[in-house]
Amino acid sequence: MRRSRPRPRLALAGALLLSLLCATAALAQDAAAEPAPSDLESMDLEQLTNLKVEKVYGVSKFEQVVTEAPASVTVITSDEIRRYGWRTMADVLNATRGFFTTYDRNYSYIGTRGFNRPGDYNTRLLLLVDGHRINDAIYESAAIGTEFILDMALIDRIEIIRGPSSSLYGAGAFFGVINVISKSAKQIDGVEVGGGWGSQQTGSGRITYGKLFNGGELVVSGSGYSSRGNDRLFFPAFNDPATNNGIASNMDRERSYSLFLSGHLQDLTLTGALVSRDKRVPTASFGTIFNDPRTNSNDRRSFLDLRYDKAIDGTGVTARLFYDEYRFTGNFAYDKTGDDPVFYPATYVNRDDHLARWWGAELQASRQLLPRLQLTGGMMFRDNFQIDLPNYDLVPGGRRLDNSHDNLFYALFGQAELRILETLILNAGIRYDHYETFGGATSPRLALIYTPVEGTVFKLVYGQAFRAPNAYELYYNDVFNGYATSPTLRPETVRSYEAIYEQYYGDVVRTSASLFYNQIDHLISYQDVSPTQVAFANVERVKAVGGEFEIEGQWNSGFAARSSYGFVAARDRETDHSLDYSPRHLVKLNLTAPLYLKKVFAGIELQGVSRREFTHNGAQVASPGYLVTNATLSSTALLPGLEASFSIYNLLDRRLQDPATTDHVQSLIPQDGRTYRFLFSYRF
Repeated sequence: MRRSRPRPRLALAGALLLSLLCATAALAQDAAAEPAPSDLESMDLEQLTNLKVEKVYGVSKFEQVVTEAPASVTVITSDEIRRYGWRTMADVLNATRGFFTTYDRNYSYIGTRGFNRPGDYNTRLLLLVDGHRINDAIYESAAIGTEFILDMALIDRIEIIRGPSSSLYGAGAFFGVINVISKSAKQIDGVEVGGGWGSQQTGSGRITYGKLFNGGELVVSGSGYSSRGNDRLFFPAFNDPATNNGIASNMDRERSYSLFLSGHLQDLTLTGALVSRDKRVPTASFGTIFNDPRTNSNDRRSFLDLRYDKAIDGTGVTARLFYDEYRFTGNFAYDKTGDDPVFYPATYVNRDDHLARWWGAELQASRQLLPRLQLTGGMMFRDNFQIDLPNYDLVPGGRRLDNSHDNLFYALFGQAELRILETLILNAGIRYDHYETFGGATSPRLALIYTPVEGTVFKLVYGQAFRAPNAYELYYNDVFNGYATSPTLRPETVRSYEAIYEQYYGDVVRTSASLFYNQIDHLISYQDVSPTQVAFANVERVKAVGGEFEIEGQWNSGFAARSSYGFVAARDRETDHSLDYSPRHLVKLNLTAPLYLKKVFAGIELQGVSRREFTHNGAQVASPGYLVTNATLSSTALLPGLEASFSIYNLLDRRLQDPATTDHVQSLIPQDGRTYRFLFSYRF
């Protein structure tokens, strides 16, 4: 395997973008006519502190100022989602420091800090909505595409928390946590209808109701989405008359709908959500028939969550009771082979019909025990009482493989935040999880936060985390006996060391720099175990060393800018080879400028990802690096209650390709060229 080489042009582009941001920031400072120091006393608190007053909940499970949180955190607001035209959580992550995604024309996969592993369904990041865990109980997948459970218009803010967080959240919080907070009834205040349409015959609609009433509030929303997709996708690997000359026609279609409910009465909050999404699969993955519309997938995810929040004699108590379901139906069209029963037709469909149901409870208490000491502790358990992984052929009397399991686990966790000095905070936490499948796992986190002068913050963070092997990795097989089950898998573990420096210049500009080192053991990877079988196994030991730098500013004029550069070298510790699918360089630039009375905004973003090398079916290949540009024009309250935006994605119509896993014949998956979307909402 060849080693990856740095991409100096992309690194230079990152430096130029950072320089551009600094220069633009200076011009904006002049244009905004910032008040003189003598006038600052007349500004309100929100204007005066701007970025500093940002608070987060997900880092420590209690609200704290972001500068005191024991992690590097990015907060994405609803204004940013609207002004940059972000359609999915994948769009948000692509614009966020240190993250990138890969799209195989079915699902989007998260990459961060050098990792985007084949066969991984986003299992190393924990996704929460209003504190409820969204990762499912079969694949432990964090859904970030159109199958995400919450409409983007319902998001108030997103907390993106970097680094191991198993000390509070347990399995899955391996590289970080994404905590999504929905909008309140006060923010909606009435009936809101929305819709959109765009290229590829894409349309969407939404109706939302939010209202405060005596002692409580209610939010109800329903959304629908449909897209024809790219109706002529060309795959050179299938360029043959027998396979439609490599053109997948009308094979990129998808549709989805979602429902959301949030009701609050005194100390109780009931939240429920459902999403169902159908998608045709145009890539002929897993050896299916090329250009056959019978190959498709359906994901259906739902939950109910009842939460109790109460301050009792100075102690904040949170209790949670929840019930969840996840169903995946995958249809795979195959040609008959000599190994199939003689009575089978020439072509047939094989189906995965996976279903998981689980329930659980969590109790947490937080108290300021001494003037300088805050303690948080709790316990939780989850009962995965139904995990069905059947696979069968849709042929009368055809083969069938039933595959049912159940398991439960419990956890205890605690955290202490000690303010040693006014300028020095020690944060320490630990959690113990116990699983029926492999036993126990202990996850500590230790952080020092030092603020020598106002506006300067240093953080040193050490953390350990684990990822439990999921049901798919442990038990999955099919009627072809193509998978070897792996019931003795051990959890992956990571030890992480990170140094963070944050600097606030006045109340407008912030810079952040971090260096990190991750050491991963027992990495679960997808591998061939025989000429006809694959399996998951604990086969790799990996290290990743990297750094990230970001500068951002927000001005009272409405101008905002953020730019970042990230570098990472991820290597296999046994062979010292670079890790497959891992870009060394990431560059991001986001600019927002008011065009008219702070009611019309222009937003532009640039996203750069360097070359990604990988081994595909025995050959060394690479997906080219790229720099893509998106642009959005948005308006707020030009007419009372009306919001609208128009976005162009891949503005320069670049040819983009993402790497494919070994489940595909082709090594590269083409991405969309230039597309557009118009979106509007009206509040009554």
